[in-house]
Amino acid sequence: PNTRKRRNSAALEQPLTSFLTRPTTTMKLALLALAATTAHAACPNSCSGHGTCGADDTCTCYQDWVMGDQDGGDCSDRRCPYQVAWSAGPDKTGNIHTYAECAGVGICDRGSGDCECFEGYTGRGCGLQTCQNDCSGHGECVYAEDVTFGTVYGDYAGVPDANGDIVASGVGVGASKVPQKPNWDSGKVRMCVCEPGYTDIDCSRRMCPKGNDVMDERLDLVTALKYHRQYLVLIGAGALGDGVAYDDAGAECQTSQIKFQSTQPTSDACFADLVGRSFALTFTSQLNQSYTTRPIVIAKISDQTGSTDTEKRDAAQTATAAAVKDALRELPNYVIDDCEVDCWYEDTSGVGAHYPSVKCEVEFTGSSVAGPQYLLEVEADKCDSGCTPQLSNPVRLKSALRPSTEGNPTCPYPPYECGTAFWGKSGTYGIVGTAGIDDSATTLPVTDGADIGVDATGLDKYIMVGSEVMQLTAIAGTSLTVVRGHDGTTAAAHAGGDIVYLLSGTTKGSQGPHPDVLSHVAEEEAADYNSFECGRRGKCDYSSGECECFEGYMGDRCQTQTALI
Repeated sequence: PNTRKRRNSAALEQPLTSFLTRPTTTMKLALLALAATTAHAACPNSCSGHGTCGADDTCTCYQDWVMGDQDGGDCSDRRCPYQVAWSAGPDKTGNIHTYAECAGVGICDRGSGDCECFEGYTGRGCGLQTCQNDCSGHGECVYAEDVTFGTVYGDYAGVPDANGDIVASGVGVGASKVPQKPNWDSGKVRMCVCEPGYTDIDCSRRMCPKGNDVMDERLDLVTALKYHRQYLVLIGAGALGDGVAYDDAGAECQTSQIKFQSTQPTSDACFADLVGRSFALTFTSQLNQSYTTRPIVIAKISDQTGSTDTEKRDAAQTATAAAVKDALRELPNYVIDDCEVDCWYEDTSGVGAHYPSVKCEVEFTGSSVAGPQYLLEVEADKCDSGCTPQLSNPVRLKSALRPSTEGNPTCPYPPYECGTAFWGKSGTYGIVGTAGIDDSATTLPVTDGADIGVDATGLDKYIMVGSEVMQLTAIAGTSLTVVRGHDGTTAAAHAGGDIVYLLSGTTKGSQGPHPDVLSHVAEEEAADYNSFECGRRGKCDYSSGECECFEGYMGDRCQTQTALI
């Protein structure tokens, strides 16, 4: 016990300075932590944990972290997505569609990094337009560049004629999507595509029937009455999809292009992709309501009666026309109360070959189809049991690209003259020289350049050797200067003795509306009858879609006069 007391006394007798000069381990760690904190305290808020502190006590923020509207600072705020601005201050080039936070039409929530878009805009970074009133529940909100062309009756793709005026032509089989050049608003602007029976920018209004004004039926009383007429061209695909067909003897089907001439092909073999097969037609009314016919079978030539093959072919044409007419008139609700149809089997002339085709003219003569109409659409996809219409053995239509276009029926054989809308063999031709030409040469030797034209430079003509189209720029004796592989064709080697055709299109752009002959539907004759909502003899109740006819008129389109007023 005495020993323990002496030890405790010794401890108490140690000088106070010994505690100050000999810090404990705990104190050492505390001092080190304090020193470390002091070393990094210069970066604001330690970069909020969203960046690294670098030289000059400046934060380098992690991606999408900022302070307010500026980079750096204490990295405490979120950056919102940038999109092409709907409108912003111009840059030095004058561009007002630069990239901007929230596309310049929203406020950034710095806490979440999300844009609070102004009314009319939505999506990440406010990069999309909303559709007005969400299309009122009667339509679909789609990107503007995805809206098809030809969805409004009377709208057809156009090409310039000889005078530079835009003339109507087919937009393909049904409405088509027109290729758009990339623009600042691609994938941003949206619009409503309304359900049948609804219209207006937000699809909020019901549509009323349209019809002829019974007191002012025609737009032009001077000329003869014109009904709306459409032209259907169904071209067989051929064995390779290029439209080339072969007769019973295995020879390529190539005959005169003159309409109704007795030398048109009379063999079913030439029309193997068409005759005995079926298709259907979809008609869209002016209320945007679509109706599809029952299957229409193209009559075989061999199934008809007649003393000659020509008579059998004519009978097949008549039978097909009757089938098309009956199918259209049988559509429900009398949407087509009357029409006239004429069909014929003939060749469509292309640059490389003649393509067996079935063509029909459909003329809308009924009161329910007065005025301009939508283009008919051809249904030719195979569809077996359970489908409507059931197309178990549908027509096979040409769709492969080929350097050709539909020709004038009186071309290409002289002495007939071709219009500027025709691109085919003009009847003028030469012969490739003995040396021939490889697939890269730009000088084509010929036996006599005068066969193509007189010596000249600065030409803008087109020639064809084999299946290759070339642009002819100069003629010098027996040498032709050419640009190879023109208009989608492929440059190839050509042997001496090959024929060089001068194409009838003499200048660039005169070869026709499209470099390829494909099955299509086109407006052939614009209607002379007018067409107005409620026949212009009544007011539309946009809530019900019914016409409230003026006194003295009646009918769903106010198309009937009941009394003289």
